[in-house]
Amino acid sequence: MLKLIAAILMLADHIGFYFYDLLPDPLTLLLRTAGRLAFPVFAWLVARGFTRTRHPLAYFIRMTIFAGLSEVIIRYGHHLVGLQLDGTNVLITFALALVMLSGYRLASHSYFDMIASLKPVSPSLGAPDLRYDVRINPGGIDLDPKIGLPIGIIMMLIAAGAALILKPDYGLYGLLAVLLFHVVIDRYDESVHLKRSVQGFIVLNAFFLVVRIFFLDWPVDWAVLQCFAVIALPVCFRLDHDRRPGRFQQYFFYLFYPIHIFLLCLIRLLIG
Repeated sequence: MLKLIAAILMLADHIGFYFYDLLPDPLTLLLRTAGRLAFPVFAWLVARGFTRTRHPLAYFIRMTIFAGLSEVIIRYGHHLVGLQLDGTNVLITFALALVMLSGYRLASHSYFDMIASLKPVSPSLGAPDLRYDVRINPGGIDLDPKIGLPIGIIMMLIAAGAALILKPDYGLYGLLAVLLFHVVIDRYDESVHLKRSVQGFIVLNAFFLVVRIFFLDWPVDWAVLQCFAVIALPVCFRLDHDRRPGRFQQYFFYLFYPIHIFLLCLIRLLIG
């Protein structure tokens, strides 16, 4: 249900984007505003998926394959209507976000490394006092923090740098949104997930509001419009009861993204 809602919101946003000159201005604004709610939902799902997966590398490879496929389909659709956009698609953002989450997990969880002492119960009096020291890591990262920390930081910097170079949709803002949701899931009790997510997301959007207006020269109204994304968070938590999706459902949503954009471009081409 949550993925379906996000897909519908994304479709509304893209209808407003590709047909803005054919629609009344109030309707275009409504569609684009609805679209601001789609990204936080998908970002939350990616963060949650990374937390739940037992195969993060396979998750990254799958996301990267569909990001590349989407780029080809979307660029061809844009070519049909003579549209040239600077940057790449949002699945590239999510693929880079998985690299950032892996780096964060490596850097932070390697510090859970500790030594546990095991002392066997003596079967008789006078037996030698034995103690066995065992290295454990409750965080699941069996790596010395002196190695895990720098490698993790390097991975996070690579993801951020790639986002600046490739310029995917939502870019660095998107990476930090996914990271924020992952930190909330990883560090806080489920009872406060919504509260902490809203607090962090408000700060994140306030920071990028300043960046967009004063450093990226965004129109003020469009920069403010992105802040409506905060409204989506209660939806994420109220409806996030989906079971692990089947393979068809999983791949359907990966394919829906580029195919619906291509179809919108095709419709735009046909109606002129």
